[in-house]
Amino acid sequence: MTQAIDIIKDEHRSMGAVIKGLQAQVSAAQNGDEAPDFFLFGAMLDYIEALPDRVHHPKEDEYLFRFVRLRSAEAAAILDTLEAEHARCAELLAGLRQALGAARDSSDLSGFAAALDHYASFLWAHMRMEEEQILPLAAAHLTDEDWQVIDAAFAANRGGQW
Repeated sequence: MTQAIDIIKDEHRSMGAVIKGLQAQVSAAQNGDEAPDFFLFGAMLDYIEALPDRVHHPKEDEYLFRFVRLRSAEAAAILDTLEAEHARCAELLAGLRQALGAARDSSDLSGFAAALDHYASFLWAHMRMEEEQILPLAAAHLTDEDWQVIDAAFAANRGGQW
């Protein structure tokens, strides 16, 4: 397995953990177990924007997906879907921020919770498609030279350069 695949899977786990943590915090607030911490909710959305939308997805598009597209004709339709979903993630995040603002103004978390659940389901399905379909195609078709470029790009994520 290459360094980039390890990093991609680690970033997927991190994103999943933040989303599950946010869902747990919202659920606790809805159940009356805790007061809603709107600052924390916003900070967690900041993380989602900073890692997936600004670092992870652009590197997948520019490096991993580009090389897979060059080496595997069968990947084209899946890559088209995943790239469109990367753009959709930013739209869904904007909707989450809007729902968070409405929840803060009204003290009703139901709209934010629903938007968060939708985003979580969308992102988990997206990550699953990457891991179950694209990463195996990449492993089967990319050259050592391709992996050197991809590994270097994703290794920069580990160096605080994101």
